[in-house]
Amino acid sequence: MDAILSSISIAALRLVEDVLSNDESSSDEELLDYFIANGLTEAQARQALTYRSQYLCNLYLSGSTPILKGAKALRYNPHSGLFEQV
Repeated sequence: MDAILSSISIAALRLVEDVLSNDESSSDEELLDYFIANGLTEAQARQALTYRSQYLCNLYLSGSTPILKGAKALRYNPHSGLFEQV
């Protein structure tokens, strides 16, 4: 798991991954403020934002996301119909 994000709660992790996957319209600064308002430190919020493009461009298998698994994350390949390692 990402070392900076390893201390956040499961609920906070779900919130972060949901927002990173689905919020295409908010600016990075708005998301930074949102994450901090929901209990992340500024360092954690900034680290979470580094994953934004990955989460917006890919579908990941639950529990096997970039924040949790790094390079061992499993993303969906629409051509094969399978989840494959990044």
